[in-house]
Amino acid sequence: MAQTADIFSNIGRKKNGSGGDEDPKRTQNLRTQTLVSLISQFGLTAIGFLSTIYFTRTVDPSIVGVYFLFFSYNALFYLFSESGIGEAGVKLISEGRTKNEYYSASMALRLIYLVFVISLLLISSVLFPESTVMKTGILWWIIAALLIDYFYNSRIYAAYSDGKVNAFQVSLLLNTAVRSLFQIVFVWLGYHAFGLMGGFLAGMIAAAVFAQFYTGLRLVKFSKDIFKRLLTYAVLIFLVMSCYLVYQNIDVVFIGEYMGETEAGIYRIVYQFSMLAGLAATSMKAVLYPKFSAWNESGQTGAITKGLRTGTNISLMLAIPIFFSFLILGSDFIFLFYGDAYVPGVVPLYLLSFIQIITVFMYLQGICLNAASHPKFAFLSIAAGILANVVLNAVLIPDFGMEGAAVATIIAMTLNSVLSYLFLRKVIPVSYDWKSAAKMVAASLVMCVFLLAVKYFVPISNILWLLIVFTAGGLLYGLILLKTDRPVHDEVAGMVRSFGISWPKWL
Repeated sequence: MAQTADIFSNIGRKKNGSGGDEDPKRTQNLRTQTLVSLISQFGLTAIGFLSTIYFTRTVDPSIVGVYFLFFSYNALFYLFSESGIGEAGVKLISEGRTKNEYYSASMALRLIYLVFVISLLLISSVLFPESTVMKTGILWWIIAALLIDYFYNSRIYAAYSDGKVNAFQVSLLLNTAVRSLFQIVFVWLGYHAFGLMGGFLAGMIAAAVFAQFYTGLRLVKFSKDIFKRLLTYAVLIFLVMSCYLVYQNIDVVFIGEYMGETEAGIYRIVYQFSMLAGLAATSMKAVLYPKFSAWNESGQTGAITKGLRTGTNISLMLAIPIFFSFLILGSDFIFLFYGDAYVPGVVPLYLLSFIQIITVFMYLQGICLNAASHPKFAFLSIAAGILANVVLNAVLIPDFGMEGAAVATIIAMTLNSVLSYLFLRKVIPVSYDWKSAAKMVAASLVMCVFLLAVKYFVPISNILWLLIVFTAGGLLYGLILLKTDRPVHDEVAGMVRSFGISWPKWL
């Protein structure tokens, strides 16, 4: 089994006449971006959780449900502009050739898509006046969000495509921070619906302004060939990268239609909470995707293979123990954080946190195929997954409710992950460090024994004690893993040292 120790120090080596030498600056840059991305994702999640806890205890679940329907519909409409045009721009601009031309073409394509979607919404509002969008009164909120998103997504993806990963991550953090602050203030003032949806818009505006200062690309004239290549990649990558957003939001839409806004709100809350386990995967995607694209352009297939293995290892390092900890503490988190009204979401939480482990493979393998210029392979795997998800949601939700929606997503994501793995093996060598994954599971089981013992002797009755127990379990897991898995130890130590922080000798 190939070892993951110090993988980043071997990624992206420059070949020269004598064979090849290591690039310390590139290694440090990768590790710094990885750590910044992880910190940013934890910040995003912490802010989101704290504000969500406040909303669930202040706002009626039906209003929370309407907000998450608004959120989910927007996410579906953003699929092409974000997961299509945005990701295609990252792929083509990060190749390093004709950056400004591809950037300009992406702005033009975004505008065409914006006009199309708004026209479609207005026509649909006339043809279907009894639709959920019309009955809940969120049509004009959606249109306003689409207009603002044109500037928001184009700004943050321009910075991201140009290699400014840290600016991209800070923009996302700023979006969440401003959104949550706006929502908390106006909900406290009593304007519940306005506060929740108005904050969604305010966060995007603030992030767009910030990202503008880090956008080095400029508008220039572009050719038809540039536009055609961008459109081709946008369509294909949209079909691939939309998978994650579809899996996040299509369940909420189905539950809203079959069960009602309250259940949709509960499901969305626990899904959001389960995403704590997927933070590392999201961070690794943000860091590695433009790198994969650049390495593919320069023919460094081995670097992509090593980067995929390392990214998967780091992602599982968080996803596996959080899944196990939620099996023990999940009911306590839901009850103490969100209240009695959200207790029906406990079982879905167990299933949804397991989904985050599958997401690691689905997500990173998908961006590998995109960056390696094989989006058609990724499309075939995602098409099967999305079709299975829609069909299974329609079959399982009426009989099994929220649990049925979660099971549908598990099956669909597993199918997607297996297919993308089989396709990726045809493109590059793929090797995962299953020995490290097994050690993560073993360390997590020891952590579970500790958590069960604590709950038995000192029952959890308040949030502070819950957080202390959860943190203690996480520290125990981390200590066991660092002591038993040298490759993981060296990679974590390397990331910490990249920030100029000394690594404790006793670790």
